[in-house]
Amino acid sequence: MRCVSIMVKRAKGKTIQASVNIGLIGHVDAGKTSLVEALTGQWVDTHSEELKRGISIRIGYADACFYLCPKCKRYFSIKEKCPYCGAKGEFQRKVSFVDAPGHETLMTTMLSGAALMHGAILVIAANERCPQAQTIEHLNAIQISGVKNIVVAQNKIDLVSKEQALHNYKEIVAFLKEYNCQATIIPTAAHLRVNIDLLIEAIEKHIASPKFDANKPLKMYCGRSFDINKPGTKPAELKGGVLGGTIMQGGIKKGQKIEISPGPLGEKIVTEVLDISCADGPLEEAKPGGLIAIETQLDPSITQNDQMRGQLIGKPGTLPEPSEAMELEVSFLERAVANIPKELKMNESVVLTIGSMNMLGKIVKGKGNRIIVELKKPAAFWKGQNIAISKLHNMRWRLVGYGKVV
Repeated sequence: MRCVSIMVKRAKGKTIQASVNIGLIGHVDAGKTSLVEALTGQWVDTHSEELKRGISIRIGYADACFYLCPKCKRYFSIKEKCPYCGAKGEFQRKVSFVDAPGHETLMTTMLSGAALMHGAILVIAANERCPQAQTIEHLNAIQISGVKNIVVAQNKIDLVSKEQALHNYKEIVAFLKEYNCQATIIPTAAHLRVNIDLLIEAIEKHIASPKFDANKPLKMYCGRSFDINKPGTKPAELKGGVLGGTIMQGGIKKGQKIEISPGPLGEKIVTEVLDISCADGPLEEAKPGGLIAIETQLDPSITQNDQMRGQLIGKPGTLPEPSEAMELEVSFLERAVANIPKELKMNESVVLTIGSMNMLGKIVKGKGNRIIVELKKPAAFWKGQNIAISKLHNMRWRLVGYGKVV
């Protein structure tokens, strides 16, 4: 996973795992990736096509530690030494950031990333009218995912006059009110590092690390998967396939057996955890919160290039059986973008976001607000789970609502 940590505090030489995942969401070119860099020191767009096009294409990840200056009291930083007075800062917590692509053609990628978020920073450009199309879609997406703790970054204030910034601010306030979203608004200029301390302060105040029940069985969403072996590695030195994502409940330890559903061939498989790591280094065990990677006994050829993205990981015997069909009770968004018709037709193709998995399906039966969708491949899901629904509109997959599994 493309993760780095900035000046991570250690306790007795042990690696610290991040306690919360915070998503960066919003319209394309609002400055999400620049804000991640300002908050972590890491530019997460490293894929060649991302550098070429100047936009995020994949979900990006980066970690940072927050410090509070004991002398300045209110000054937060990602550096242990206070930039103002030079005093040694007090460690607050380690945070994982999830950078979601904002382009409309990548909406389904953003939806899969929303499953990993516990809170979000909604980035809105001060030099554009609010709301833009993906400002609406992204806010809808995280509300469907159950994310309630949100901070708004009114970015690019360096590009507008005071009057324009105030007008944009009023647009943001009206937008949040219309979408029943309560959030603190922080004006920022990511490239100039303006108000980053105030943004961190708002994050610390409004996006708490969630509390988890460690006694519940393991449930983990896979957001990325890799083959970490270099070309030419000798067979005896090959490392197993790596799965990256976040634990939603329970915990995981080295040497533990885990189950994966639906599995690469549509059948659940069991493997062993050989190693665990986060951005800062190895872990003996991992808990919910933050982004981790686990090395397994899986053949790396089936984990390379994100082939296992979207898989459920859990304690053997606790995961749902893969299914090739899904019955949903559908609710349409009240304020979907682009005037998309609020209807789903027989034989219509849809994309369902099942946790961190995007799955193409076809509606084969429907009555009232209930539909049955035939999936292109087997997927794993629970009764009562919310599934985001996207339909094709003007050659783009657009979020139109969600369905509860019945």
